[in-house]
Amino acid sequence: MKSISFPIARVDRLRRVAERARELPDEHRGPSPEGWFASAYDAHDLIRVFDTLRLKAGFALQAYALNEGMDGNGIIWGVPAEPSLVAPEECPDLPVMWLDPPKPPGAVPLMQAIEGDGSPWSYLSASILRREAAEFGASWHGCDWSPQKILSEPPRQADDQDVPVREEDRAGEAPASDWTWRGPVPKTWEPTYVERDSTKRVVLHIYNPVGEEQIYRATDTYPADSYDCTTRTRVLCTGSGGFIY
Repeated sequence: MKSISFPIARVDRLRRVAERARELPDEHRGPSPEGWFASAYDAHDLIRVFDTLRLKAGFALQAYALNEGMDGNGIIWGVPAEPSLVAPEECPDLPVMWLDPPKPPGAVPLMQAIEGDGSPWSYLSASILRREAAEFGASWHGCDWSPQKILSEPPRQADDQDVPVREEDRAGEAPASDWTWRGPVPKTWEPTYVERDSTKRVVLHIYNPVGEEQIYRATDTYPADSYDCTTRTRVLCTGSGGFIY
């Protein structure tokens, strides 16, 4: 088995650059028509952030965004290279899918159109890309990933329940709270790549302050020759804080 952990500073830096790269164009800021629309956003800008990943030959990208009052969401598809732009109302109906996004003919989920150099960092990058791409077009109640934080060390009070909670600690890397644990405290917290035979996994410990404050482990499993993972999550502990939009 092969296992590699990555410095949180490097992971956070990649995430910050990707977050800027997925911002909607200026023409979509402010009041816009309600519903889905074909976005002028060039999703290739997001892929270029990840130097170990690339689009597969024969694919391009098409982005759609959704406005619902102050809320927003979006989706990025892999589409046949040099496609004609398809308006949302011209897209065929999909089986039930959250928010009923438009899907142009021949489109596939983004990560099915991605390949990489096979390095451990490329799989960590794929785990970041899929989350940042899923947050494309998100605003207000549409935000899910943006307020979450990848951790590299245990939260305050993980080992000592008598450590006082200070407000200034809440801005730190390891959030403070009165944590209720659902199992043993993990020994390794850093973002980690694990390889066993032909299966690759990326393990992330993530702090989510939305709703009930919690820390969970996300395990992304990549089959051989694929950057399209399945994700399993497990809540490790819940806190006394949290917020609602």
